[in-house]
Amino acid sequence: MSDKSLFYKSFEAGTEIDDFFEKLQEYAEESPSGNPVYILNNPLGDKKYSYSYEKAVVILVPKHKLLFLHYGNNADAFEDFIEDFLEDTSHLSDKYNYTQILGRARKWRNDFVEQMEYVDIKDLSVDEVLDKIKLPTKENERKGEFLISLLTGSINNIDKTGLDYPETILEKIKRKIVLFDGDQTRFIYNEPKEKRIIIQGLAGTGKTELLLHKIKEIYTKNDKVKIAFTCHNKILAENLRVRIPEFFTFMKVQEQIKWEEKLWVMSSWGSKGNSNSGVYSYICNFYGIPFERFSYDTTFDAVCRRALENLRELGQLEYCFDYILIDESQDFSESFFDLCSKVTRKCVYIAGDIFQNVFESEDVSKVEPQFLLNKCYRTDPKTLMCAHAIGMGLFEKNGKLRWLTDTAWSDCGYDIRKYQGYYDLYRKPLRRFEDLGNVNISSLEVIPSGRRDYFSKIMEIIQKIREENPKVEAEDIGIMFLENLNMNYSLANRLQAAINEKFNWDVNIGYETKEKKKGALFISNRNNVKGLEFPFVICFMQNSLTGNLQTRNSIYMMLTRSFITSYFILPDESQNIDEIIYGVNEVNKNGFLHVLEPDEEEKARLKNAIINRTSVYKSQREIVEEILDELNINKGQREKFHKLVGIMCKDEVDRDKIHEIIVTNYNMMG
Repeated sequence: MSDKSLFYKSFEAGTEIDDFFEKLQEYAEESPSGNPVYILNNPLGDKKYSYSYEKAVVILVPKHKLLFLHYGNNADAFEDFIEDFLEDTSHLSDKYNYTQILGRARKWRNDFVEQMEYVDIKDLSVDEVLDKIKLPTKENERKGEFLISLLTGSINNIDKTGLDYPETILEKIKRKIVLFDGDQTRFIYNEPKEKRIIIQGLAGTGKTELLLHKIKEIYTKNDKVKIAFTCHNKILAENLRVRIPEFFTFMKVQEQIKWEEKLWVMSSWGSKGNSNSGVYSYICNFYGIPFERFSYDTTFDAVCRRALENLRELGQLEYCFDYILIDESQDFSESFFDLCSKVTRKCVYIAGDIFQNVFESEDVSKVEPQFLLNKCYRTDPKTLMCAHAIGMGLFEKNGKLRWLTDTAWSDCGYDIRKYQGYYDLYRKPLRRFEDLGNVNISSLEVIPSGRRDYFSKIMEIIQKIREENPKVEAEDIGIMFLENLNMNYSLANRLQAAINEKFNWDVNIGYETKEKKKGALFISNRNNVKGLEFPFVICFMQNSLTGNLQTRNSIYMMLTRSFITSYFILPDESQNIDEIIYGVNEVNKNGFLHVLEPDEEEKARLKNAIINRTSVYKSQREIVEEILDELNINKGQREKFHKLVGIMCKDEVDRDKIHEIIVTNYNMMG
């Protein structure tokens, strides 16, 4: 199957050499190695770089020189185009501190720049053209990718990627140069053609990072603009508000952020006393419509629908925002998207998790995204396949928990080959992991164990990682556990002391600090690992593995925190454990999922197998504590939430209701 995300062209107007561009697009989309192609007529990421001559382009392909291609007849104008382009590239290199790696343009120009006339190559194949401009060494390939990242706006942190060529597998992956693919680049730089743009992606595809780039792009290209960035809860909104100035500083944005003038970052609901605390509260204040406080008798969906009715009664409206960007869209109903569209002049960007929709929803066909991000750049494809398979019970012959339609498999990034009643599910290789080659490294290891041996198993794994990766650091390893049980917290404390004593490493207890710390091994429960990544993760659970989908989805989430190897320790009496180990080993060996296709009756049953969040009994207090952990609410505030839930829910243990009460009341706090 062709991969349209591997090709990007920065202009839409047709040219007399469109047939050659089509050949380049075919080369990129059919490339087995996943090598992208970019065709630019100016550097991306800065509005000031543009050129008057229109008969020249720059073609960028990793592992190759920058190709300046001329298809006009004005040689002087072409030379000016090249000189201006390289001068602007040099300015960008200085701006983002790339000069310390690339040097001055006059130094790297001869090694990394090629110019050609189209008349000389029009009869050549793409392979023949690329063969003429192939870079000769790994070191030059790496520098060439730095240039591509600079010109496409995919700016890398030079301090993290390093100056020298990495030698070990760990260093190669940690210091891999990040390049946006074609879909990501289109999302950031192309103007929206519709009022509503939907982005769906797997966890780890960089949705939030893309939203930050989009905000930066809109903010810096418009002197007068009103942008709102929102999500469901107040905690995440506060985290995003902290991230944006850090991101703007990293991207060298000179303009100071004008909060509540050009840019708002807030939760969805907000409070009546502070109109800048939520999108809904801002809309109510701006248009003078009634604001509804939280009530157990209503939902945010109903509140948004009534707000829409009030706005329709007002007739023609002045827009209160130019753009609204919504993160974690799976937390919202359609009425909130309609409300945002009603009050937005240009575009509403809606970003959500496609796998969560696929895994939890009976009908995923209603989601029709313009941008489908199904490449998980954080996790090795083999790890992702194994995590999906364990989460959905695909390795278990008589225990499948979920099955997807062919369209849904494709939406999740799989190529399907059917053979004699089996599905072979493949994922395309990713550039981040190409340096692994055929090295014999397991992406996932399943380790059955007696519970009393968990401590020694974990210490053995850490020792093994250290021996196989001499340059490994404490912060390269994350340890995470599934259940909020006293025995897990006791084991975490025991590990903290032993790791410090045996390896002389600091240990960061994530469920206490709520953050990842440099120079420290990370240990946490599952509630504090979302968005984190490590070269190696060690996951463990105390209860036997069952068919509970909520538990399976949590396991999937933990296992996909790694980008080299995940270790999964579980009780040795868990059902179907031999089948799971066999399935994981086959994926590690063959590189694809080999799964028996269910019959039609079983497919119908599995299609409706959505997660039942109340299927595992927990006390109301346990549920409240889990939710307070997820929201990072400090201990001093917790008891009042327990009392509030006790009053409003009495003895109920419906997690969704409890979650809404806690989140809504926390968001209402001024």
